[in-house]
Amino acid sequence: MPQQSSEPIVHGPRRTHRLGNVLVVDLTAPQQNLVVERGSVLPRASLIVTTAARLVMEHSKAGEKVEHLVVVGSTEDPLLHPDFREVTENLKALRDKWYPRAKLCVFTNCRDLGSGQLRQTLGVYDKLFLDFEWGTAKTFSTITGEKSTLLAELTRQLAGLNHLIVQAHFFRGEADNSSEAEVKSWIKKLHEVRPQEVHIFTEPRKIPGKSTKAITKTRQKEIVDAVAESGFFVALHPEEPLVV
Repeated sequence: MPQQSSEPIVHGPRRTHRLGNVLVVDLTAPQQNLVVERGSVLPRASLIVTTAARLVMEHSKAGEKVEHLVVVGSTEDPLLHPDFREVTENLKALRDKWYPRAKLCVFTNCRDLGSGQLRQTLGVYDKLFLDFEWGTAKTFSTITGEKSTLLAELTRQLAGLNHLIVQAHFFRGEADNSSEAEVKSWIKKLHEVRPQEVHIFTEPRKIPGKSTKAITKTRQKEIVDAVAESGFFVALHPEEPLVV
């Protein structure tokens, strides 16, 4: 069986629609060497930090603009990296020294945010992006494949997080989160979660095992207007990969 090649840990800087110029750090980029443990492909914290430090310094000295330093996971959720806290603290120090005006961000879809240490680490980030696009437990289970009871716990956990930016795709079909009742329930949960912003993507996403399609632009506008009327900052965005 051929060996898996190592993938780049740092990407950019490059221009994005939502975040302007970004430098992206991939905590789960597959590696051949310097991994967290035998049999793993996750890069060690030391490899992530030294790679990021070298490139951050290079780009800063070259005068390249970076508006957001973004943490992602291309193969697993970045929060699942065993040294997530250590990496976060080092990236914050790099940001503070070399790009003090840049925002430190993380993209996650972790369903368990109850750990006190994890929540403390997430508090370091200026922006926390997380998909939250379900109004009812039934729809949550249909879309995610998780137990329906998990939605209530996730909603409770999100309510205590600062700098949360909720992301949502809307679609119809075998999985449908765009109905009047579903959207009303979703907005009700937004009031519990209290996100800093709500970002709605202009295109649907694929749900494994389910046939879905895009909602109309009219329905999309109705949802955006409903969120705005409920008192939240809301914006429409195209979805774009941060790691390619």
